[in-house]
Amino acid sequence: MITARRRRRNWTPAEKARIVAESAEPGANISAVARRWGINRGLLSVWRRHVGLV
Repeated sequence: MITARRRRRNWTPAEKARIVAESAEPGANISAVARRWGINRGLLSVWRRHVGLV
């Protein structure tokens, strides 16, 4: 039985910027960056789109 509810993580703008910058480095693998930070690849893609990387 699962009793604890999973809470959403609130990322600060600084954290988002750091993660997006890491994903923008030459040779960076977006899936690997997302996995390292524990976020969904799709969420990282949305953040990248918001800053104009995609």
